Amino acid sequence: MKSTDKNLQIWEQRIRERIENGMTIEEWCKKNGVSKHQYNYWNHRVHALKKTGEEVTFADLTPILSEVDTTREKPLSTSDFQIFFKSFQVSVPGKFTPSSLAELMKVLQEL
Repeated sequence: MKSTDKNLQIWEQRIRERIENGMTIEEWCKKNGVSKHQYNYWNHRVHALKKTGEEVTFADLTPILSEVDTTREKPLSTSDFQIFFKSFQVSVPGKFTPSSLAELMKVLQEL
């Protein structure tokens, strides 16, 4: 493995841990003795790599037919669907674009 690839993996893990711990960039940098410039550089590299080199994967969705949910203000249309991921339930309109859905799944995976 090339040194750059190893650094990208290390920084991807660091960035994920910072987010999971709810720390600001400034707090994390101060705690870890890293300049904000260095953090931002690697953050940009990691995200650029994800945009160009990462294959988008989707979770399997199973339609659930049930009684009317009385907590909803308006019923789902026939083309709308719901995603149950970890402890999240997300109602997605049928007109949601595939690229927007991919971005939503990335956000859910980071939570």
